[in-house]
Amino acid sequence: MSKKMRLWMAGTVGVLMAGFMSVSVYALEEKDVIGTWYVNELSMGEGASFHPGAMGMEVTVDIKEDGKMETTSSVYGEEPDVDEAEWKIENDKILMTYNDQTEECEYKDGKITLTADGMTMILSQEKEEYEPYVPGKPVENPTMKDFEGEWSCTLMEAFGMQMPVNADFTGFEMSMSVEDGKAEIILIESGEETKVELQGDVEGNALVLKAVTEDEAGTMFFSLDNMKFNLLDDGKLCLIAEDDAEESDDGEEADDAEIGEDDFSVKTYFEKIVVTE
Repeated sequence: MSKKMRLWMAGTVGVLMAGFMSVSVYALEEKDVIGTWYVNELSMGEGASFHPGAMGMEVTVDIKEDGKMETTSSVYGEEPDVDEAEWKIENDKILMTYNDQTEECEYKDGKITLTADGMTMILSQEKEEYEPYVPGKPVENPTMKDFEGEWSCTLMEAFGMQMPVNADFTGFEMSMSVEDGKAEIILIESGEETKVELQGDVEGNALVLKAVTEDEAGTMFFSLDNMKFNLLDDGKLCLIAEDDAEESDDGEEADDAEIGEDDFSVKTYFEKIVVTE
């Protein structure tokens, strides 16, 4: 190697080393975390994350200068609960202690992530308002072809709340395939898989399916024996539990809406699975 090449390499390495050494490692300080924080996102287990407003919840964390912190939580506008805890910074981690139990929190990109008792909460200093899913309108005069395909149950609306459908939140997972007036539903509940075969036809604006056998199957929220689906103009399928569908046919549900009462019907929404080759 020539002398000029050796000098060039030495100079290049020197510049790179100086660059690496000049990059300072960020140290977490109290000023980064003191203030009011809002839980805008939480998840349970391996389930999908969701806004606590979907469950009618609001959680605020006030981190104070004296090593104290207060967590205020409320549900459906009831009197809020306030829990006190302590906090400190150690090895660039936030340690929160409550009831003699200490949990380690991660601070990154202006957010705090806390995992405890199988639940993960993400805190931000900007409050994000919850925007619930607004269902589309039923498609008029759909055909059987419109319902055919593979569908996955992704969202449930019950007791005035919306929640993602998975084993952690609703206790079950469900998928459905529809073809030529026949359907198969796969229900996974408490780790056990159940398959239900159904058949039916389009009646009015809905697909009505009835189980081929008399074996009882379903969840604590609805039965799989007799199912009625509406295709919505946003591409989703809406299943209304049989009892609620009957009430709607009798006009009772409409009467509740007119007098401003809460809608506690159970609805589940399915999204079509797009198969890519």
